Amino acid sequence: MSENINQFFIKLENWKFQQFNPQVGIINPENHAYAIRFLPKNRSKSINLEPFHGLLQDPQVNQIQALICQIGYENYCNENVCFGMVLEALCDACEELPNLQALFIGDGEQHEYRKSKLAVFDIRPILEAFPNLQLLKVRGQFHEYLLECESFKHENLKTLIIETADIDEKNFAQICALQLPNLECLELWFGRQLRHSKFVMDRLTPIFFGESFPNLAYLGLRSSEFADLLAENIVQSPIIERLLELDLSKGNLSDRGARALLKCPAINQLHTFDISNNCVSESMVQRLLKLNCQVIAYEQESEVDRGCGASRYSALHE
Repeated sequence: MSENINQFFIKLENWKFQQFNPQVGIINPENHAYAIRFLPKNRSKSINLEPFHGLLQDPQVNQIQALICQIGYENYCNENVCFGMVLEALCDACEELPNLQALFIGDGEQHEYRKSKLAVFDIRPILEAFPNLQLLKVRGQFHEYLLECESFKHENLKTLIIETADIDEKNFAQICALQLPNLECLELWFGRQLRHSKFVMDRLTPIFFGESFPNLAYLGLRSSEFADLLAENIVQSPIIERLLELDLSKGNLSDRGARALLKCPAINQLHTFDISNNCVSESMVQRLLKLNCQVIAYEQESEVDRGCGASRYSALHE
């Protein structure tokens, strides 16, 4: 298939990346996602907000559609303080950003294994401050503090991406319990904090059966350590009939889960099916590549015997 999957969903890639330069100012805000780097201030437990204030003073700030808030931190600056200060500054500026459609907030570094130390908490103020927001992507650590967003309703959000190696059960449940009637694209990264598969499946069941997020067409369940169970549940649920893209990458999917997927005719209705960075055998990959959809299956690894049977940790931790 020649179409780019991004044409179906609102993604940050729909805007050209542009680091904000006060000497240049805001030019063509409809096509550019402007990035601000938030860094600790003079080795104090504070964040330098001056670059952000410079952005807010630009005469075209009210035309910005996409904003990238990259938070940096050092050992001397408490990581949750960093996030909190940026969160407060951003929400306080909601009137200056009436046309904001897409927002990234979180760790400015793409750590190889997503082991961020930036503690994320309480994303509800963002959803409250920006009722017209269509995309929210958050990167950081999701297990020290509660997100405080359970059952919150946002009418316009279409894309939600939670990128992390550390989300605990309470915050996972809060994300799954959000009321997002127009959500089309959901990407959740798992990690080792989620140890009980039954708990996770119970939280995901309303999503799989269309009770939550009824317009969902992209589902990314990445870096899961029980990816086979996810695959087996997905193919037995109604959601598989309406997905355009299914992403089970960076987990420990094996031939067991792959066989369940192969037996499901609806898999062929997908536009894109991503199982990269798992542990599916070469022979099974070849069978999957014959599906009538775009299959991404690179960098598979072998299961190894660690003295307690064949196993493999998810790619996020290796």
